[in-house]
Amino acid sequence: MFGMDSFQTYRDHARGNGVPEEAVDLALRLARPQIELSSSAEGGGVLAGRYGGLPSLPADIARKDHTDFIASVDCAALPPDALDLPLPRDGQLLFFATRTDADGAVPADRAGSVVHVPAGAATTEREPEEEGAPSTEPRPLYARAVWSLPMSGDDAVLADEEARRLYKEYELEHLDRRRPVWEVDLLLGGYSCSPHDPVPMGSSGDDGKGGWVLLAQGQFPVHEDPDFTACPFWIIRYDDLRAVDFGAAVLEMPTYH
Repeated sequence: MFGMDSFQTYRDHARGNGVPEEAVDLALRLARPQIELSSSAEGGGVLAGRYGGLPSLPADIARKDHTDFIASVDCAALPPDALDLPLPRDGQLLFFATRTDADGAVPADRAGSVVHVPAGAATTEREPEEEGAPSTEPRPLYARAVWSLPMSGDDAVLADEEARRLYKEYELEHLDRRRPVWEVDLLLGGYSCSPHDPVPMGSSGDDGKGGWVLLAQGQFPVHEDPDFTACPFWIIRYDDLRAVDFGAAVLEMPTYH
């Protein structure tokens, strides 16, 4: 696996596939830290969250009845300083998204949300208000620090013509020997891995909030059509993240068959 300490592993694997040094150097310059969360502790994962079940929320935070609880992450349990994002040091991050629209055409105010519950806050488990709302049996999530590489269509690659040529010619994104994304329940930070085009990031215009960054990525079968898999991407502007303003997070959710 392309773990936090294995740049040399990537370099050796790439060399073995005939990739020149300049292309390997390009890939490693672009690499960004990421955290994988899955139900397997394989590879040194530490218990850091829960997938499914019911969300635990303080009394003053309403549960939106049109979104479904996906997962929670214990910020204090994450590998320390493993990301280049200013995540809270403690408390729980709860991720919500709708599971019930197969074509992804969900109004922005109904798509999903992120809630940060401060450490020590009194909480209770909340049942969904809508009858028949989809639910998932809870299971533990184990966190692993890895490095992520951009997709060939990502802005980080497309911004430079020579980088774009090398990246595509030597298929650099496929040499990291990471576990397949469908084996991972949640990704934090790093680059998005989309079945279609990468999620747009970077500039957020003239609002003074910094660029958009990937907060988390997940996947789940669409409730009304299990043949479709939804890929929720919770994105947020860097300055909003630094200010712990998770109400500013936005959900992008393509689907694939």
